[in-house]
Amino acid sequence: MSDKVYDLSQLEELGGGDAEFVAMMVATFLEHTPGQLDEMKNAHSSGDLATLGAIAHKIKPNVDMFGINAITQDIRDLEQMGKEGINNDDTRAKLQKVDQELQIAFEQLKQL
Repeated sequence: MSDKVYDLSQLEELGGGDAEFVAMMVATFLEHTPGQLDEMKNAHSSGDLATLGAIAHKIKPNVDMFGINAITQDIRDLEQMGKEGINNDDTRAKLQKVDQELQIAFEQLKQL
């Protein structure tokens, strides 16, 4: 498989090296974030930018905690675009990038 798109070092530090804590956090991330991502894509499709921004806000701490650095700025931009009601090619491109990176992260984390 290609290089990891995530970095668990911040999560491991937060858990004080407790492997069970990290495993629990990964399981929680995999349980909730795919559905949130789907909600965010559906909100965008239906033009509900306020919801898109609100869900981006919910996902943002996980992106940070799991060190998914390729999209740390994109998720923040989507949150702001949602708040401001901005829906353009840039919004679609950022959402697509976030979707792609999170899908890779989900697959890679499932293999832990």
